[in-house]
Formats: sequence, structure tokens, C-alpha cells
Amino acid sequence: MTMTKKQLQYQKIEDTIISQIRNGELKQGDRLPSENELCEQFHVSRMTVNKALTHLFDQEYIERIPGRGSFVRGPRIERKIPEMLSFSEEHRRAGIETQARLLHYSVITAREKPEIRDHLHLNDEDFIHYFIRLRTGDGNPLAVSYNYIAVRKVPFLDVNYLEKSLYQYLEEKIGLQLAYNDTTIRVVTPSREIREYLQLSDRHDVVLSTHISYLSDNTPFEYTETYYNAEKYSFRYQCYRPQK
Repeated sequence: MTMTKKQLQYQKIEDTIISQIRNGELKQGDRLPSENELCEQFHVSRMTVNKALTHLFDQEYIERIPGRGSFVRGPRIERKIPEMLSFSEEHRRAGIETQARLLHYSVITAREKPEIRDHLHLNDEDFIHYFIRLRTGDGNPLAVSYNYIAVRKVPFLDVNYLEKSLYQYLEEKIGLQLAYNDTTIRVVTPSREIREYLQLSDRHDVVLSTHISYLSDNTPFEYTETYYNAEKYSFRYQCYRPQK
């Protein structure tokens, strides 16, 4: 099929802006020229400019804020749900080296957290490692996680490793055989504490991912709530039709 002149025009705008983003001429947070300015620059109609900006938005190169304009969006990290990866492993795939900063660590009784107790199949008298970690990438806050690990499964937890890859520590140092996790994802309004950790304004929502992690013998050992900056993530599912 032969492309029309209008198709070539909007694609030229797209290609120009994508090239400017990739070569660093336009950086994360930079404001694009207004629609009127783009019309004058490329000698096209407003409809053509709007089509180009819509395509750039759909491809997640830009974000469009009513009354303010279009801005270059930062890189988004894709979480491929069926895989049980650590935070560090996920981001390393996206070419982002992450850091973990331990904000809190304590040992609590299961009685103090009845919901967690039930998730991990514990008794009131059992103990739980409880810790909060801020996850950053390239110096920017990406997510904050609230972690609960059953002491009966991990009797000793070296807190020095909580600022590294937790799963790697559990597998290589403790010798656990991690099998799978059960994950629930939803959008929530963050508390003031979470907004401060992630440096978000009052108008931002976050993506909350909660998961229960299981060992190879199908026993749960970990419950985690992770609050993600929604502007930096997309979540990918692969769903298969049941075979008859």
C-alpha cells in the first residue's frame, strides 16, 4: 500500500522527536514545542501534529498533560508477570542498575500482623522478619517495599544483604529453593509516607503489587507489598487460551 502525503508528514514528526530523545537532545521531563509551534516547524495541520503526538504517547515516548503540554517520558520498566524475578533481576534486563536502601528492620510476632500470619500459615507465637526497602535506579526512587519473611523458614537474616539482591542471598547463602509467587496488582492512593519515599506529589497514584512467595515444597515463606511509581512501569501478561 502506498503511503499518503499526510501519513508521511506525521511520521516525519514522530521520527524527528524520537531521534531527538534517543540522541539526548530531548531529555526526560523536557517539554516539547506546542502544537502550534510544531505546525509552523513542519508546515502541517494541527490534525497531523495531534496524530503524531498521539502515536508518541501510545509508544510511551511522551506524556500529555492537559493545560501544560507534552513532555518526554522517562524509561519504563516492564514487569513480565509469569516470571519470578527479583527486583534487581527485572531491572537488569531493562538495562538499569538498581540499589536498595534499608529503611527499617525489626523482628515482630505474627500476632502483631494477623493478615500476614494467615498468608504465611503461621501461629501467633511465630516470629517474622519485617523490613522496608527503598529501591532506586540511576539515583531516582522507583519503588518501596514492605517485606515479611517467616523466621521458621529463614532463622537468620544478614541485614547487610538487604541492600543487595534478597533472592540471590536466600538461594546462595541460605540454600532455599524458591519456586513461585502469587501476585495481585492494583492501583492505590499512596500514604504520605510512601509519597515521601517516592518523591511524588499529592496527585500521583501508585501501583501496588502484593505477592506471597513459595518454596519448592509449596510452603509460603514471604509476603511483600511493593509500591511502584506508576509513571515508570508497565506490567505485561501473557495469557493462553485453555486447550480443549
